Amino acid sequence: MNILKVLETYEELIYLNDLDVLVMEKLVDLRKRAIDSLLEKHPHIFSALNKFFAKDENSAGLQVTENGKLIGEYTFILDGLYIKEVKAGELSAELNLPFMKIKPYGIIEKSVLERMLQDEQEVIEKPFTTMKKYMPDVTIKFLR
Repeated sequence: MNILKVLETYEELIYLNDLDVLVMEKLVDLRKRAIDSLLEKHPHIFSALNKFFAKDENSAGLQVTENGKLIGEYTFILDGLYIKEVKAGELSAELNLPFMKIKPYGIIEKSVLERMLQDEQEVIEKPFTTMKKYMPDVTIKFLR
């Protein structure tokens, strides 16, 4: 094991705030479990989508606000439908579609994110129904 990588990881852990933990650990873990559940329930559809998005490096962004004020920005580097890395303090996005690239990011209030994470079992068991419940509180925008 490379000692520099261990030290780098340790330093990153020191600087994580509560919002970083919420997004980089809890949200990423919940998304993974929800996708695993969807793959299990609908293997043909979601395995095809996973392969489609795994062809290129894709990413999506997220801004978190509190009372309308920006408190955090994140870039999710994707491996298919799964998140393989999260970069805090950076907003970047690029989804490679067949005839174009789009750069989507979401904006969500921290309180909505916290409520969503509290509905963990519902998100895993009924992701579409649960997401429909939260979508009015999420703004989707695109970078230029």
